[in-house]
Amino acid sequence: MEVVSTSNNSLEIPGYRILKKINQGGMSTVYLAIQRSVGRQVALKVMSPVLNADPIFSERFQREANIVGQLSHPNIVAIHDIGRYRSLNYIAMDYMPGGSVSDRLAKGVMDPLEALNVTRQIAMALDNAHGKGYVHRDLKPENILFREDGSAVLTDFGVARAVARTTRMTNTGMVVGTPHYMSPEQARGAAIDGRADLYSLGVVFYEMITSAVPYQADEAVAIAIKHLTDPIPRLPARHSLYQNLVDRFLAKDPEQRFQRGLDVVDAIDQLIAALAGKPTAQATQLNNTSVRVSSLMRALLLTLWGTFSDHLIRAWARWRDKPLDENHPRAEQATIMRIQQVIQQAPQYKRRRWLLSSLLIVSVAFGWILFSLISYKLRWHADSPLLGNSTRFTAQLFLPEQDGDLLARTNPSAREADNATQQAPAAAALALPSPLTPVIDSALAASASEQTETTGAASAVDEPAIPGTPTEDIAAAVEDETPVKAGSEKPAANEEATDTAPLDLFSLTVRPKPRDARVRIMNINPRYQAGMELEPGNYDLEVSKPGYTTVRRWIAVDDRDLSVPVELKRAYTAGKKIRSTLASGGRGPQMIVVKAGSFRMGNSKRAFASPAHRVRIEKPFAISTHEITFDEYDRFAEATGAALPGDAGWGRGERPVINVSWRDARDYVRWLSRETGKRYRLASEAEWEYAARSGVRHPFWWGDDDARGKANCRRGCASEFNSIFRVSSAPTGHYRANNFGLYDTAGNVAEWVQDCYLGDYSKSRSDARPVVIDNCGLRAVRGGSMRDPLNNISSDYRKGLSENTMSVEVGFRIVMELD
Repeated sequence: MEVVSTSNNSLEIPGYRILKKINQGGMSTVYLAIQRSVGRQVALKVMSPVLNADPIFSERFQREANIVGQLSHPNIVAIHDIGRYRSLNYIAMDYMPGGSVSDRLAKGVMDPLEALNVTRQIAMALDNAHGKGYVHRDLKPENILFREDGSAVLTDFGVARAVARTTRMTNTGMVVGTPHYMSPEQARGAAIDGRADLYSLGVVFYEMITSAVPYQADEAVAIAIKHLTDPIPRLPARHSLYQNLVDRFLAKDPEQRFQRGLDVVDAIDQLIAALAGKPTAQATQLNNTSVRVSSLMRALLLTLWGTFSDHLIRAWARWRDKPLDENHPRAEQATIMRIQQVIQQAPQYKRRRWLLSSLLIVSVAFGWILFSLISYKLRWHADSPLLGNSTRFTAQLFLPEQDGDLLARTNPSAREADNATQQAPAAAALALPSPLTPVIDSALAASASEQTETTGAASAVDEPAIPGTPTEDIAAAVEDETPVKAGSEKPAANEEATDTAPLDLFSLTVRPKPRDARVRIMNINPRYQAGMELEPGNYDLEVSKPGYTTVRRWIAVDDRDLSVPVELKRAYTAGKKIRSTLASGGRGPQMIVVKAGSFRMGNSKRAFASPAHRVRIEKPFAISTHEITFDEYDRFAEATGAALPGDAGWGRGERPVINVSWRDARDYVRWLSRETGKRYRLASEAEWEYAARSGVRHPFWWGDDDARGKANCRRGCASEFNSIFRVSSAPTGHYRANNFGLYDTAGNVAEWVQDCYLGDYSKSRSDARPVVIDNCGLRAVRGGSMRDPLNNISSDYRKGLSENTMSVEVGFRIVMELD
């Protein structure tokens, strides 16, 4: 086998120019490279040539490209090319200059809102992958990267599998993965589905807000045991707002976790809305998770108290010159888990001086008294019949809790009994396939015997509940959401039936347009079906379809059957091309959607374009891909009786219309708006320059490259339509489009815009609104023409003409406002 050196100097792959090494692992090396065919920066992942003979590693490398090639999502890394050159397998994918979550964590704890945003984006990526039948299986901070704009992207599908084959065993019988982020079913070697990835995402979320993984140990097997048996860790008090989210992520039973990525997205959206003070849910018979003002105040006070106590403890430790131990640093874990006997050590107990303990006790007592007074006052207002429901804070701050959690908060003894019941079958549930089973069984046995010798209470925990004992009564109470004292009897079924009167049910029918849109009711478990019967109450309705804007609103089912029509509007993504239908037949000019953004407008080196200033385009808009042609303008002239402009002998058809004044251009967009029902107009100067620059800071969209063959101008363009004796316009679209998909923004014909012309930008604004003044005599013209030299067709060049001027050098381009 031929081995190719992979150093920066000797590595050569046809079609790519290697710039530098980004990262290197045991299986592959990643380089920053330029894809020569399109001039694009890519991350070039090159497999180590010595691994090509190993079919397992080659299969993983090929699998990653095949899987990602089938997935198309903004938060999943995109594959541009895959190939083999000599002994090198390579994949060209999106380059992510923002680093990884692991890099962010190396700098310190992430802001909780940033962690929520990252988690939300990766949840959407996982939902897309799971919908296509793939489970990632190795989600961890190193596999979450950031684009330049800060958006999170999921990568490294090298060990992903189709759901039908989702086991954790390789041909050698070993469990693969990263132990700190493996779900309990992965640790057991059982078949998994997308919920295992959501568990791993929960571990990453926990680490992002605490800078530590939830389960830590010295050996991989010990970590697996903790994932299987240890309770879900509690967040620090300052992060208690996110505890319910962590509980749903890290539930041992997959049935109690989030079931899909979109459920995670919904929960995070509700949490963020609640933090922002926006109501997102209302209480109904089927959704009793709304949050009162007192609950929100309690969470906020706990957060403030947690932060204060952390600072107090650290200050005390520094005063004693004994700083507290920091969180364990994140350790790299091998892909193949090492199997060794685990010796667990009891955590060290730290003594505190009596002064610190007394201070903490007094602070807690004072805080609790203050909280009780505030909570009582808020509860009195919230429950006041004079105020009705207007004072109830209905934002769904926490996720729906399990029944056992509700009882555990109200009954401490029930919490202990419930924990005992859950821990009893833990050892039985740890059924790992060979060769892990003997090692973990012995570790569990050692742990259990040590606990028996230490506490003397292991028998009470490990024995199953006996029917008729208080433990069974408490478990029944958890199921019924009714606290039951030890030894009490459950009410008979017929007695419960007589106390609860049946509620009337009414049918709900949602009539979406388009008909194949997806309908969901977010605050109930049953899936929506047309005509489904519901109890009276308020329901969170969501109607969505790819390519359309999602509609989400509350509807009320009162005392009759309900039919709800919902019409979705088309979503306009950047680069989408649009042609509106004319009422008189045919279609309007081709438009292309330009995304919102900001840019530096003007040029301080030109008197009429200075000072350069930052402008923000708040909303996306659609702009015609080329100047309005004679064909398009002649249709308007024939329909309205307007005069037909002359073509200077250059030809009509697809050539840009000329000899039209600013008023003619304004009349055209008014007619087009009536014909289509859309809002057409001329572009503002800021919109025109933003679209012409197409994300490039240089005055020309092609940057510093040679301008020859890229535009139609007098000198410097080498235009075939320009000679010493003859000058003419070029057909629209003759030259290459800019990065936004717009043709002829430099040269060919200059273009009317909406603004009144001022001599400079001394009175400039930071938004994209046009300049409007009374008695406007001059209108701005942008882009230069075929008769201008190269220097005068740049994106910052501008001049003013009377709005009644008609010239062979001037045409126009139009904008459509998006709904």
